Order: sequence, then C-alpha cells, then structure tokens
Amino acid sequence: MKNSRGLTVLELLSAVTIGMFILTSSFPIISSFLSRIEISTAVSSITTHLSEARYLSLAESRKVRFRIVNRSGRLEIINNHKWINHKSWEIKGKINITCNASPVFNPKGSASPMCTIKISNKMYSYKITLSFAGRIRITKL
Repeated sequence: MKNSRGLTVLELLSAVTIGMFILTSSFPIISSFLSRIEISTAVSSITTHLSEARYLSLAESRKVRFRIVNRSGRLEIINNHKWINHKSWEIKGKINITCNASPVFNPKGSASPMCTIKISNKMYSYKITLSFAGRIRITKL
C-alpha cells in the first residue's frame, strides 16, 4: 500500500476553522492595541509641539502661537505684527480633538491664555492642560 502525501479535505477544513477561531477571538485585543497606539501617538505629537513652541519662543525671543485647525497643528511666529507659519503637521487617525484656545508663548517662557486640549478616540480619552507658566500636564480621562 502506498502512503499518500498531502492533506485530506477534513484536515484542511479543521485547520482553517481553528485559524478563523483564533483570529476572531484575538480581534478585540488587536483593536484595543491599535486604538491605544493611535491615541498615544496623537498625545505625544501635541505635547512635543507644545514644548517645541515654548523652546522656540525662548530661543528666538519672539512670541510663538500654537494652533489646532481642522485636525492639523501649526506653530506660528510673530514677525512685524503678523503671524507667519513656522511649522505645520497633520494629526492622523480617527482622533477627536478639541482645543479651547490658541496659546501664545512669550519670550520669558509663559503662555497665555491657559489652554485645555481634549483628545479622544472610540476607546480612550486624554486631557492636556497648559498652565500660565508653560507647564504641560497630561491626564487620562
């Protein structure tokens, strides 16, 4: 009698069924992981640019404004009483962002007005608070 090589239909169907079960049971874990990465990237990007705005105002001895407009961020420097775009970036992903003000960093390191930025997606929510002294605080909601 010859030994046949290969898989029977029943073995192949069993392997596919087990694979689909593992895939569907791990989907919520993968979705949560991707959602957490997406929100942490957005929070990190915004806090980095806030710090950059403060540093730029100290280094250039000029006022620097931080703005969020339509899911994009901007750093603007004042020049001859006009705001000139210094840097722009996109905030990617399915992130909701609300900002109650556009803070201006002064050459002495302070910021005015105080600002609260709320960042959320379907699973996570964070609040970034900028104080008058230019300090940045991140709170998980």
